[in-house]
Amino acid sequence: MMELYQTVIIAIKLFAIMDPFSIIPYLLAIFEEYSQSSDTKVSWNYLINKVELAVIILLVFFSLIGKAFLDFLGLTPASLEIGGGIILVYLGIDTMGGFQQLKFLGRSIVEAAVTPIATPLIVGPGTMAALVTLSVSFPVYYLLIGSLIASGITYLVLRLGPLLVKILGRTGTVAAGRFTAIIIAAFGVQLILQGISQINLV
Repeated sequence: MMELYQTVIIAIKLFAIMDPFSIIPYLLAIFEEYSQSSDTKVSWNYLINKVELAVIILLVFFSLIGKAFLDFLGLTPASLEIGGGIILVYLGIDTMGGFQQLKFLGRSIVEAAVTPIATPLIVGPGTMAALVTLSVSFPVYYLLIGSLIASGITYLVLRLGPLLVKILGRTGTVAAGRFTAIIIAAFGVQLILQGISQINLV
């Protein structure tokens, strides 16, 4: 029972950090722009499948190498928690501002499925830092299962993106992204406090 609970907690944290709600308006905008300007037609489902594959590969990779990466660099868990927490707080604040500043520069939207959509928009520095930090406290298989659950929910949200925008409107979809941004920032603060407590400053 405890294993299930901890895995679900990991999945929720990762999903909140990846925050697919916040990128749906941006993703729909570049998809519509590409569909109107290109002779090569790509379906929404095909694009999301490409994005999801890249997301899964990235999450599995960082779940597997997190602890080894930490040991290789000689970093303490406290330093990583403080550093990762700062990144997450910054990411939460940045997400509140939306992604309007990002531009789609690739010739093919399929190329954009990996960069910038899968990374850094979904699996960015915050997600990577969270996985490496979580690897200190949880076994690898917890991270793998949690990552797969989070990626599955992310896939569902993105796949239903056009429908969600119709139901919630673009404003409502952005608002959902803003809410998860608060969770990201709160998780970052929690990591910072955990790291500080380990070095006996509080």
